[in-house]
Amino acid sequence: MRINFNRHTGFLCSYDVDGKPMMQQHAELKPNFWRAPTDNDFGADLQNEYVVWKQPEFKLTRLENQVLNGIVTVSADYDMPAVSAKLLLTYQITRDGEIKVTQKLVADKTAKVSNMFRFGMQLQMPFDDAYIQYYGKGPFENYIDRNNSSFIGLYQQTVDEQFYPYVRPQETGTKTEVRWWQHTNRGGNGLKFYSDSALSISALHYSIESLDDGSEKHQRHSALVPQVQYTNICIDKVQMGLGCINSWGAMPLDKYLLPYGDYSFSFIIEPIKHQL
Repeated sequence: MRINFNRHTGFLCSYDVDGKPMMQQHAELKPNFWRAPTDNDFGADLQNEYVVWKQPEFKLTRLENQVLNGIVTVSADYDMPAVSAKLLLTYQITRDGEIKVTQKLVADKTAKVSNMFRFGMQLQMPFDDAYIQYYGKGPFENYIDRNNSSFIGLYQQTVDEQFYPYVRPQETGTKTEVRWWQHTNRGGNGLKFYSDSALSISALHYSIESLDDGSEKHQRHSALVPQVQYTNICIDKVQMGLGCINSWGAMPLDKYLLPYGDYSFSFIIEPIKHQL
């Protein structure tokens, strides 16, 4: 087992199990607050209103580690000046290579900052890690305000099945109420993600950037967007609702929005070996 952190960014940057990389080369497990805007988001101009969360600066202010009772704890603290907040990341690593990741956002209560699209993290696994088994809502994509027709169950799918080719490229493939999510290659090696609280997870052979039109809507077609050569996984505490009341300005209900404030969540990454 080999686990490394980038000394300059503080982010987890490699995770090898029995000599096999579980993360794509040059990838990092990073905080993520953005989604590829949907048609509804564009209708409400959220791609511009929320843009401060798209690529916020993470200014590393502290990176420390300690060992206690066989558990290695790595702590990284960040300033996020663009959103007037602090971000705290903690990794608790066991001898078996399990990692409990905790992400905490501490907001400045006096600042006026926009809502965010999601509160979570993302990482890139190798392209061939394309086999999914999960226990949560499915089998099709579902979101916090569009999941009543989805049912909690045990599902086996592939990464390519997660992508829905909307006429225009946009956010797609998310599953809610996920208790655990297992992601492996054909040989059964990979990672399992789980938490005490239900998660929202997606896995695509597309990056958020490749599906994002930017500040203005372009008339691209999903079928023409090239796949990336890795598997992009988003692990969220929550993602903002889709709305769908109309596509020309209506927002999701207030209870499905993510207003600026304090947020925190934890999840565990567990290595999976030869399960198939």
